[in-house]
Formats: sequence, structure tokens, C-alpha cells
Amino acid sequence: MAFPFKLVGNRLWQGLIVLLMVSALSFALLATAGGDALTALQQNPQVSEETLNRLRQVYGFDQPLVVRYARWLAGAARGQLGDSIYYQRPVAEVIWPRWWRTFSVAALAFGLAGPLALWLGLTAAQHANRWPHRWLDRGCDAVVLLGASTPRLLLALAALAWMTQATPHSATSSSRTYAVWLSALVLSVPLFALLLAQTRECLAAMQTQDHVRVARAKGLPERSVWFRHVLRPALNPLISVFGFSLGGVLSGSAVVEQVLDSPGIGQLSVIAVQSRDVPLMLGVVLVAATAVLLSNLLADLLLRWNDPRLRDEEVR
Repeated sequence: MAFPFKLVGNRLWQGLIVLLMVSALSFALLATAGGDALTALQQNPQVSEETLNRLRQVYGFDQPLVVRYARWLAGAARGQLGDSIYYQRPVAEVIWPRWWRTFSVAALAFGLAGPLALWLGLTAAQHANRWPHRWLDRGCDAVVLLGASTPRLLLALAALAWMTQATPHSATSSSRTYAVWLSALVLSVPLFALLLAQTRECLAAMQTQDHVRVARAKGLPERSVWFRHVLRPALNPLISVFGFSLGGVLSGSAVVEQVLDSPGIGQLSVIAVQSRDVPLMLGVVLVAATAVLLSNLLADLLLRWNDPRLRDEEVR
């Protein structure tokens, strides 16, 4: 299989356009929301108007919106995301440690939800409507409904309350391992429900395809039929789900990390919005959007590796 340089090049150009649009829209929304990072200082009688004006000049708040965005964009093109007003540190130094923490949580959530959903969906599809395994298929329906409809906030609160009762010392501990695993467990629940539902639907639809019936008619072993003619073609929708699920995990991390007090990128985005720290919020948005775009690119590459038809279409 030749490496699809054309596909990667097209996706990178499209990604740059998307990042430009996302950053411009985010900057406009944050800048026009009213107030700025210095608004809270106006309520402090010890801070004079002269001091506020001088600080606005230092941070560029006295400049027009277009000029401020152009300056930020020029710095971002050089890899400089500016300085955080809230932390008084470069944005990159604030983001990267928290980003790697959230990335590890997301990787664990996918690692917990993916294999289990694939195994359970495959087992349920193999024994669908067959006694005594019929309960498994119906149980999957209940798990999907419950996992998809339960808010992440409720899951986080329930997990925190249960762990507080079970291990009171661990619940208040600053252990990174504890916080990462608990956050990953909460985020994996809706992800597991989504992947399980998609797995069962894809496998059920694939069993009715003509090539599967022909394989069984030829007398091929059932294991070979399932893994070569059912499971592999059914992986295409699952790979696509993995590609766009990262955005849901990142958005859910804001709620989970706030409840569990886990210092990740989600909690950082809440702090940035509350403090109206525009450079920090733009850095968070830029990093998160880049991660989602790269995950979609990886999904595209995996799709072409798994399905030769997509490679043939690209060649043509």
C-alpha cells in the first residue's frame, strides 16, 4: 500500500483553513462578549483609571479588534500563542502539561470503551435472537440507552460520591493516577454506549450482505466468515466513529474535570472563559481543534488501510 501523500496534503490544507476560521470566530465571540480580563479590576477602588488604561495598552485592549486578531495570528504562525493574563505565563507553558493529562485521560477512555464495545457487540450479534443468549442482545439495548442518555455531570458526581464513601482518603488525594483513571472511567461510559450501538448495527447489517451468504454457502468455517467477511467490512463505520468521537470526549472533559478537580485542558478552558483570558482561550481552542483534525486524518488513513476500494478510488 503506497502512502496517500495527496490525501494527507489535501487534509492539511483543509485543516489550516478550518483552524483559521475557528480561531477567527472564537476571537470574535470572546472579544465581543463584553468586558475583558481587566474588567474585574474596575470594581477595585485601589486601582485607578490611569492604571487600567496603562494595562489595556500593555495587553493591546485599546486596539481595534482586527488589529488584535492580526497580531495574535502573526504570533501563532511563529508558534507564539502569547501570554496568559490570568497565569502571567506564556500560553504554551500553561497548556501543554494540562493537554497531556487530558490526552492520557482520552486515550484511557478509548482503551476502556473500544475493546469492550467491540467484543460485546460482536458477541451479541453472533447470538442475536438465539436462546439462551437472547438476554445479551436485549441487555445491550438497555446499556446503550442508559449510557447515551445519562449526563456526564451526573456520572461524574455519582463516581465522586461513590469513591468518597468507598475510599475517603483517595477521594481527597492529589494522586494523578487516581484522577486520571476516574476521569477516564466517567468519559468512557457515553463513548462505550455509542460504540456498542454502532458495532451492533454495523454487524447486523453486514450479516445480510450477499458476500456473507455466499461465504456461508461455500461451507467456510463460521469463524472465518465472521472475521474476514463480516467484521472487517464493518470496521469502516467504527473507525469513522473513533475519528469524530475525540471532539465529544474533549467537550465532556470540561464538565468531568471541573467536578473531579482534575487539572486538564477542559478545566483550563473554563478558567479561561471565566477570567476572560482571550490568549489562553484561543490557545486552548487551537490545540483542541488541531487534535480533532489530526484524529480525523488518522481515521481517514485507517479507512484506506482497511478498505482497498477507497485506495482504488483515490488512484483513479
